[in-house]
Amino acid sequence: MIINRILPGFIYGFFFLVCAQLENIVFINLLLTFFLIQLNIEFYNITVSERNIFYKYILPIIYFIIPIIIIKNIRTGYGSEYLVFLLLMTWINDISAFFIGKKIGKNKLSNISPNKTVEGLLGSIFICILVCGKLSFFFNLSININSLLLGFIISISCNAGDLLESKIKRKYNVKDSGKIMKGHGGILDRLDSILIASTIYYLILIYF
Repeated sequence: MIINRILPGFIYGFFFLVCAQLENIVFINLLLTFFLIQLNIEFYNITVSERNIFYKYILPIIYFIIPIIIIKNIRTGYGSEYLVFLLLMTWINDISAFFIGKKIGKNKLSNISPNKTVEGLLGSIFICILVCGKLSFFFNLSININSLLLGFIISISCNAGDLLESKIKRKYNVKDSGKIMKGHGGILDRLDSILIASTIYYLILIYF
């Protein structure tokens, strides 16, 4: 089970990191375009029986169309190092929440997502706070905000994105958003954290 998660996750992460760092932005634009198309397909399949206009048409714009545009703007407006920093922080949060929850998690975080634990949440927050300053220093980021606070905010927004996707899937009684990534489900399952985190992070970049 863990191996099935690690290998597809590594491949996904490798391509995302490479595209984010390449000087030619055509590659990151192509990757984000693929994400956007796949997210729309997955969300349509999840909400195919929905008749509410907000859930059917407005939520997708807020939930992933705007964040995908923001991710592109981070890369083109601030530079590859700012996007790579966000990607690494997001993955550090998700990986630490998963493994800490698996190892010592005993208290269920929410009925929305039974597999998530309080220990996993707190562990991911702690790890993100711990590594944020070192990563921002390594990438020489110019963000006028305390690194401990930045790590906390990114972790909270990542976990919020994870819970939001879980709530949507629970509403429509769906286990995975898709089957494109073995062990992970769909692209929405893989991007759920960064969709919210990128928006909050972008606002921080603008105002700080």
